[in-house]
This record gives sequence, C-alpha cells and structure tokens, in this order.
Amino acid sequence: MSKGTRYTMGNGILLKLAVGVCCALAVFGLAACTPRGAAVGDTQQEQAPAHDNVPGARTTIALIGSPHASNADTLAVNALDADDDFDVVYTATAGLGDPGATARQAVLDAVARRVNLIMISDFTDGEEGAWSQTLGKARESGIPVVLLNPEGEPHDPLLYAAVFRINDRMMDAVPLAKAADTVIRDEPHDREMMVTTITATE
Repeated sequence: MSKGTRYTMGNGILLKLAVGVCCALAVFGLAACTPRGAAVGDTQQEQAPAHDNVPGARTTIALIGSPHASNADTLAVNALDADDDFDVVYTATAGLGDPGATARQAVLDAVARRVNLIMISDFTDGEEGAWSQTLGKARESGIPVVLLNPEGEPHDPLLYAAVFRINDRMMDAVPLAKAADTVIRDEPHDREMMVTTITATE
C-alpha cells in the first residue's frame, strides 16, 4: 500500500471523526435549546435571541388564528405588524372542518420555518394528547409558545411560556408587541399578562 493510499485513508478517518463530532455537537445544541424545569421563553433569565446577531434579520411570529370568528385576531395581527421589527405569519382556522387539526399543522409548519415565537389564539385543551405532541415539537426546537385569550391551557406548563389576555381598556396593559418581544428574549415576565393591541400611533 503506497503512502498516498495511507494518506487518503487517514483523511477519510479524520473526516468521519470530524463529522461525528459535528453531529454530536449539533445534537447537544438542539438539546440545549430546551430548558429544564421551565418553558422555553419562561426561564426568567434574560438573554439576547440569536437573530440579534444577524444583520438585517427580523423577528418572525406565527399567529395561529382562533377556531371561532374573532376580531381579536385582526387586532393582534395589526398590532404586531405595526412594529417594524416583526414579520407576522397568520394562519386562519375559523370555519374549517377541523380547526384543531389545522391549528396543530400550522404549529408544525411554524416549527419547520424556525420562527421566533408561536402565538395560538383561543387555545382549547381538547384532544390533549395531540396538542401535547405538537407543542412538544416547538419546545424541542427551542421556540417559545404564547397562548392568546385561551379557553383552556395545556396540562403540562412546560409547553407554553405565557398567557396573553387582550384588554384594550386597561391603562397599564402591556403593548402586545412588547410582551411578545419579552418572551422571545426570555426576559423575566408574568406567567399571565394583560396586553393591549392599541399602538402608540393610534
């Protein structure tokens, strides 16, 4: 066997070793996205999100619509759109044959898109097993979930970071965009927050 062949084989072994290390680090990094004993976005430890380090990067929020005809969805989308740092991806579920299935698929699509935050309007705890599995995917990917005006909550508190309740009449309600940013940045926040969709320009 020539020196050239040994050298090539050596490179192959080194390449396999490097790939193995990279895979292990990738798996470790993915696991690190999921905090122990707290929901993603609710560890109460302030940290800058990864997108802050990317020039020109914007924050993407997936808003999963209410299964009912709800004006709150429109107000929420408009309030988030008014913030220049946010891109909103809205999925309507009202009037569909199975709004729950549509909402869960929208969550999975949002996970695949690697959005910064998933917000679910009028969440209901029906079909708990299906929702636990779906929200678990978001948790595994390190994406925080917020429930907007929920009718119920998941039994597992680790599956969502906060509950937002819209109250545009409350003077000290937190602007929706600011509340969303607080969860994305994992800054300390209340588990349940009163938010307003009224923006400074209104």
